[in-house]
Amino acid sequence: MGSMPADFPISLQPWPSKNNDSASTLPTFFQRIYVERGGLRNITEESLRKEIADEEAAAAAGKDDGDVEEEPLKEEPDRLKELMTARADMLDHVHLAHHEALLALDAVSLLLTKDLPNQAITTTNPQIRDIVPMGSLGADKLSASRYTEAQKLDNKRVAKGWKIQSLNNAVDSILASATRLENEIAKETKYWEQILDVSDAGWSLCRLPNEKHTLGVRFGFAESAPAFKNRSLAAFRRNPDGTIYLDQGLASTEPHALRVRIRTLSEETGSSTLPLPLSDDAPIESIVLQARNTIFATELWQELNRESRLLGSYGVRSYDDTVMCPLTAHKKMVLDLVPLAESYLPTAQPDDNLAEGISLSLHLFLSAAHRRKHRSRTQIPPAISNQKQNAEPYSLLRPLITRMNHQSAITSTHRLFKPLCAALASAKVTPEATYDIETTPPPAALVNSISITEATILALTDRLESIVTFKVTEKTSVIVKLRTATQQVCNTTHTIILSPESPLNITCKAPRPLDQWSKVEEYVLYATSCALASSFSQPLGHEEAGTWEPTISADALRRIDADETAGRGMQLSFQADLNKGIAKLRVRWEHSSQSSYGADSSNGKRFGKGEGEYEWRSSGDEPRSADWEDGEGEVVRSLQEVVEGVGRS
Repeated sequence: MGSMPADFPISLQPWPSKNNDSASTLPTFFQRIYVERGGLRNITEESLRKEIADEEAAAAAGKDDGDVEEEPLKEEPDRLKELMTARADMLDHVHLAHHEALLALDAVSLLLTKDLPNQAITTTNPQIRDIVPMGSLGADKLSASRYTEAQKLDNKRVAKGWKIQSLNNAVDSILASATRLENEIAKETKYWEQILDVSDAGWSLCRLPNEKHTLGVRFGFAESAPAFKNRSLAAFRRNPDGTIYLDQGLASTEPHALRVRIRTLSEETGSSTLPLPLSDDAPIESIVLQARNTIFATELWQELNRESRLLGSYGVRSYDDTVMCPLTAHKKMVLDLVPLAESYLPTAQPDDNLAEGISLSLHLFLSAAHRRKHRSRTQIPPAISNQKQNAEPYSLLRPLITRMNHQSAITSTHRLFKPLCAALASAKVTPEATYDIETTPPPAALVNSISITEATILALTDRLESIVTFKVTEKTSVIVKLRTATQQVCNTTHTIILSPESPLNITCKAPRPLDQWSKVEEYVLYATSCALASSFSQPLGHEEAGTWEPTISADALRRIDADETAGRGMQLSFQADLNKGIAKLRVRWEHSSQSSYGADSSNGKRFGKGEGEYEWRSSGDEPRSADWEDGEGEVVRSLQEVVEGVGRS
């Protein structure tokens, strides 16, 4: 400040301009200082304080004089203009910095051309090489360096220590990484071993739709309802120890199973066995199997509830958590869906096998329904129509009830024909009376169009037909066809056919198909009596004295004696009966002049001389004649002997 006149006008305030941004920049400020003050060397703190004090005094004096100028109105800044100005200012500074960097590079290159001309000439500006000779500029130390040998040795030691420490840290990091990698490899190995176990078990693996990096397993059924099909995909998640667990999302992971119980009257007499729940450390393929069984049992339970609403007329009832279905007059099955637990360990009961068979049948029926749905879906669809096709419930209880009714009908045939054949055998009827039951398979055309599994289920549940052949005498055979259809689960149609050579085709024709077993039983017993009567009668037109001829009643005969006027004519009747499982074959005879022909003597009525009856039973008891007193007996006679001895003393 001493080299400049005191009255020299200078101000450290920025020059007034319309935009103060450009005037307040640091390069512009330093440029003004060099122009006005000659550089920073000419500016001291004392001179600046004095100048600030003078300006404050002048400003105070101006206020006292009232010479206060009104501030002009500020104009609104033009943002686009300011942006363009700032851009131009920035480009100027960039060009300036680039120019100064090139100058510095040329200076350093010229300085290095003395010691390293080959390397430095490549970075030197060609214009500078034309103007300034290479190697003309040099540099050297003006004083000795303060960097001693001890410092160099110490620095080397420090550098060596840092290097050793860095190497140790690198080794520790590598060892930690190797340990971590080894643990990760062990976990990944365990993870993929379990994944391979699931794949080898036959399960379908896939990527999750929303998580492409996550593996999942499909354990459901393609033909299930959409609600169960969507729940049949689960993800494999890895535990911290490398094992995997099954993530089923929002679906419940508690395992369930369908339980079948048998109730006789009001007492439980049988129950199906339930599997035990798996522990958390069980093999993953077993856990997948348990999840598959659970979703299958849940779908089965839903379909059973849907079908039970349509079978109310057959005695099926659906409650909140159970479905009840009658099996026989005294037995019914109770179905419910229960969670697996250790407490479900029933004791042995007499109907456990029946409950287990019903449970297995219901599972097979649902699998067969899935197959039928798949076959229907893969065939050519029907023509498009405006009518909406509603999905009907699967037939699960219906074929079971049909099979039970058909089996009950077969049991009734055994209860009829077995004691009846025993009674005829006791009477020594020749040839021996026999019966056999033959099951008719489904049509071959239907069986060939489906798989063997479906054909087996169809043969056991649908179009059930059995043929019972009862051979009474040599010429007479009674054939009973039992036919039970799934569409009519409570009705078994019985068709009775007589052998073509049987004389009963004239005297005792077979009735139309019957729907009640009691009517079939009544006809078979009556046909047996008529067949026995026809075996001892002579054809019409061939009657001889002392032989038996047919009468108006097909189960009765009349004998022609030589002296009929003497009252020696006899009437003979045959009667087959079944009561409480015991079959009875009874032969009655009386004089033709008596009005008591056909009277019941089973109540102990005593006939007169030459009148009586003989009876055979199927229970193995000794045959008893109506003329016997208590405690009396005789040798068992055959039917032939009894008939030949009628009327003879």
